[in-house]
Amino acid sequence: MKALLLVQHQLAPAASEWWLTAQSLATRFGLAALLAAILYRRRLRQIRWPEWKLGLGLGVLNGGGMIFQMTGLGHTQASTSAFLTSAFVIIIPVGLAIQRRHWPSRVLIISCALVVIGLSILSRMDWRQFHLGAGEQLTLLSAVIFSGAILWLARPEFVATDKCAATVIMFATTAVLFGPALAWPGQNPGVIYQSGAVWILLTGLVALCTVLAFTLMNVWQPHLAPTHAGLIYCAEPVVASACALGLPAWLAQLGHVDYANETLTASLLIGGSLITLANCLAQFDR
Repeated sequence: MKALLLVQHQLAPAASEWWLTAQSLATRFGLAALLAAILYRRRLRQIRWPEWKLGLGLGVLNGGGMIFQMTGLGHTQASTSAFLTSAFVIIIPVGLAIQRRHWPSRVLIISCALVVIGLSILSRMDWRQFHLGAGEQLTLLSAVIFSGAILWLARPEFVATDKCAATVIMFATTAVLFGPALAWPGQNPGVIYQSGAVWILLTGLVALCTVLAFTLMNVWQPHLAPTHAGLIYCAEPVVASACALGLPAWLAQLGHVDYANETLTASLLIGGSLITLANCLAQFDR
């Protein structure tokens, strides 16, 4: 996604980063909806209201979370945004504890604490500069909404739903939320879609990072407790940091942009190890 934005910014240097991100997400999820509709076309013939309800809810929650996350990112540091976005690892167990009127297990509390420490190290949080300004508040709001998406998918009423059909609806809903960016006054999306590199990057994002990833998430997450799913999702920045050790240089060559590999740091090793340990420890919470 970052490589795609770099290429598009090079093609349309006057465009704002917010608009580039919004229209890219509209295109990404719109194409994902078309591809998923083709792959799951037989399932769509028997679609029922529960699939519509699940897909619409996931689309609104994930799309809404992304909107507030993007807006907040413009008013806070990237490391702070990365840390606060993963606040769902705390929001979910606290919310469930209030709902069920009992404390989470000690194992789960320790796992959440390890994830919080690991994420703060991984994102290199500077607590001396941390304050709850507008950017931080919007990012926390996005974390609450993302938590709602995890809990929405875990609702018992959706156990028997066709998750693949619901995923198509989810993609279409998210595309509709970001769709207005494609017709934003004064912007010309056609300029940034004349590059072959843009379409190669979009193909990877749509096929692997959207259709495949969200299908796996929607199909298999309901087999886990929401708290465990939240802990596992916190491995995302660890994997992203590991991929950033070698993938950016290849993407830079593909898109002819300046995008250097990151280096292996102590924060990645320590923070990643703590998050991995937390996920392993959570498997003993039964």
